[in-house]
Amino acid sequence: MPLAPRYALFLQPHYDDVALSCGGTAAAWSAAGCAPSIVTVFASEVVHAMVGELAAHKHARWKLDDPDAVHAKRREEDARAAAVLGCGIRWLGLPDAIYRGDRYPDDGALYGPLHPEEVALATHLADELLELPEWRAGAQVFVPLGVGDHVDHQLAFEAGRQLAARGVEVWAYEDLPYGIHTPAALDRRLAQLVEVVGPAETVTVTDTLERKLAAIGAYGSQVPVIFRFTDDYRGAISGHARSLGSGGAAAERFWRVRGQPGTGVPPPAAA
Repeated sequence: MPLAPRYALFLQPHYDDVALSCGGTAAAWSAAGCAPSIVTVFASEVVHAMVGELAAHKHARWKLDDPDAVHAKRREEDARAAAVLGCGIRWLGLPDAIYRGDRYPDDGALYGPLHPEEVALATHLADELLELPEWRAGAQVFVPLGVGDHVDHQLAFEAGRQLAARGVEVWAYEDLPYGIHTPAALDRRLAQLVEVVGPAETVTVTDTLERKLAAIGAYGSQVPVIFRFTDDYRGAISGHARSLGSGGAAAERFWRVRGQPGTGVPPPAAA
């Protein structure tokens, strides 16, 4: 079945992933009258007791030192981005990996294997998605491919794989900007998932590229950090999109997730 507009849930681990990775497609689905919704998974409240050294470091980079301010600002940005894309928004209550105790104490752990205690979390997430008010029979689900190996992206992909095994139409989107600044990471991930995802398909987003860029711009606390590798995030995103299209068109890239045995999650770290 080719990728075509229909009612969809766009699953994002963090507040900015859909705008960054597939915002053009989400906006196109909205323009086609499909009324898509964005589901932000790791969007719990943040309290002082959850803020360890790594989280405090991230907050400082975002220039948001107070936990209440972090929660309020990031949800405000997410709501504005969803409105720009024409999508509904739903926030789930799971904490971001940087707040999950001492399981991921540094970036090395954050971009490594899942902690053994979290392997079952993907099943919980898949079950929760099917219980959301936004869920409809026959819905498409979009999940991150997991380029870059962030543990929260791994969990979201695995939840998508489990939904595909239950007969849901699931598509994995290319995690950006990982796919821009580290293209070898995309190749590694696809090699890892060779039996789990189908060939790449593209969606032309020339008409909605500006809406995507505007949605990315809504994340004012994040853009300087996410795009620290460039002074021109609009050019980086636009250039990548046009490299995927033909004849100067802009496009976004997706892979159909197969409901087969095996997972998209590397073996867990030792306890």
